[in-house]
Amino acid sequence: MRMGRLRRALLCLMAAVLVFSMGGCQPSRKKVVNSKYYKKLKKENEKLKKENEKLQSQVDKDNNMSEDEQRAEDYLGKIARDSLTKLEVGFSDNMEGSEFVEDKGLFSFATSIAGRADKTSRYSPEEVEAMYGPGYEYILYDEDNAVYELKVYGSDYVVFTDLPERVYYSYNASSLGEAILHYKKGYPDSKLLHRIADVPLGTDKKGNYYMNEAFADFAIALINMEDREKTGRDNAQKYWKEHNIKNVEQKAKRYNMYHHGNQMTLTLYDCFIRIENMDSHVTWYKLTEEEVSTLKKIFPEARKKQKENDGDGRDKKSDNVSSDNSSGDDSHYDEMDSDSDVNEQ
Repeated sequence: MRMGRLRRALLCLMAAVLVFSMGGCQPSRKKVVNSKYYKKLKKENEKLKKENEKLQSQVDKDNNMSEDEQRAEDYLGKIARDSLTKLEVGFSDNMEGSEFVEDKGLFSFATSIAGRADKTSRYSPEEVEAMYGPGYEYILYDEDNAVYELKVYGSDYVVFTDLPERVYYSYNASSLGEAILHYKKGYPDSKLLHRIADVPLGTDKKGNYYMNEAFADFAIALINMEDREKTGRDNAQKYWKEHNIKNVEQKAKRYNMYHHGNQMTLTLYDCFIRIENMDSHVTWYKLTEEEVSTLKKIFPEARKKQKENDGDGRDKKSDNVSSDNSSGDDSHYDEMDSDSDVNEQ
């Protein structure tokens, strides 16, 4: 706006000179240049030039910052889209006890950490490490021999080795470490449904992953089904034979459940559920077809929500959210503990 006023003033001055020349008055160049008005305009013009140079310098600086931000975004985007061939999970203070996993669903979860990552200015890398201590370390290997390393602090804070000055928020990034690694201080006693509700991470045969919410919802829904009864494989096979039900294994829905270094398997049939516990004990439940259908819907609905979260690329709540994600209704735990394991018949 100031530049506009200056231009208008100069135009007025030129017009005045033109009028004088047409009217026979011929002011000398020296008089015009030495006039107070001209000097004032010249001074303002020089001042505006300096301000313009300063603004241009700031624009160049901002562009450089944008390039740095873009580099980080490109890096995270590459991880999010990458195809992994190997995944290593360990405690960041002792990677000698790390575990290698090959489940494609776990690969998907590992890359989704970058897809959901949102930069936070709340903490520096040194501050999150001081607050939470050594956490988990994940090493991702892709098909082009690229290697990505990241460390997880608390439940949700992530530092990528190639972006060492930044802290990112990625919801429940610790789930992978909790799923694959054993408790450091020994394994606590718990019953079957309690363990399912506590599963940090699970996968299916299509390479999809499911976070704790899906398994907690499943366990609670199963508890609330009054018609459930424990049975065995022989009774299930008898039922399928009597009702001429074929291809039950091909139609079944199966989920691997990773629980603090142990693996369980959940299989949903037409009106039967089979759960293989970490100690190879198997429990069967008999329900109605409607009840099993209700349980089956939990996982695709959970997957849909997860895809929406992964799809937008960043969680915008990063600077305001707490890393304390503990949730659940403890009132269910007593009933969970009342269910004991039954060997497969």
